[in-house]
Amino acid sequence: MHIIEFPELKLTKYLPTDLSECDSRQYIEMSALIFYFQTGIVDYEQFKVHALYKLLEMKAVRKGIVDNEKYSRIYQYSELLDTFFEENEEKEKVIKQYYIHNPVPKFRGAFRQFYGPSDDFDNIKFGEYVDALEAFINFKQTGELIYLSSLLAVMYRKKDYFNINKKDKRQIYNPDTVSERAKFFQRQHIGVLYGFYLYFASFQKYLTSATLFIQGNEIDLSILFESKKSKDESKFPGLGMKGVLLSMAESGVYGTEQGVRDTSLWEVLIRMYDITKRSLDEEAAYKKLEK
Repeated sequence: MHIIEFPELKLTKYLPTDLSECDSRQYIEMSALIFYFQTGIVDYEQFKVHALYKLLEMKAVRKGIVDNEKYSRIYQYSELLDTFFEENEEKEKVIKQYYIHNPVPKFRGAFRQFYGPSDDFDNIKFGEYVDALEAFINFKQTGELIYLSSLLAVMYRKKDYFNINKKDKRQIYNPDTVSERAKFFQRQHIGVLYGFYLYFASFQKYLTSATLFIQGNEIDLSILFESKKSKDESKFPGLGMKGVLLSMAESGVYGTEQGVRDTSLWEVLIRMYDITKRSLDEEAAYKKLEK
């Protein structure tokens, strides 16, 4: 946290250094501003000043009142918002995303609460993840806002009051209702819509380098995302996680396709790791025999 002192007001404020330090209100406000910045609605300097006001809950001065000293301090403090970004290989500013806790575990819409994934996607089924991933990729490729509301419709649902003691508070996921619910979520605050997209992106980034401890052994999930194209492989693209779902359904390890969809995301990822490691071990053994 950045610490900002206002001696004349005997006031101390704490400014987050990146999205991971924002509370739910701050995260929603910042996500909206990041969306406006990334779509060109505001430039970078405007973004930082607006962000400073939102994060510190400051009020703008009335028109006609000019306080050059105050404006100078606001500009100075707004420079601290640079820590929300880092540069990629092309020297472009990209938002820092190193968090896997859900900054918006619930939100209020149309007089009701909607509940989303728990931290680390711990309560997510594989079928939910596959459907959400499709909406996530579609938005990333097209920028069409309907995919943001579809992503929200997959992951956020009303509370299931008949099963209040279970791990997941949400109603059972029904993919058949996503399209209709997505239209409803289109009216939601852009900070909630884009904020969850950013959280999903951060989780995806985490998965590509995540390490877990299973029965005392450290497993590296990065092997699931390493691209090694064989010379015998066709030029046609694969189905990604949908292909994994279908393959596991064919194997019967979790029963039918619906059985795979109803299995915990993390259980499927661990199973994928086991399959991939065995394949790599066999490949290594085969190459050793060839020598």
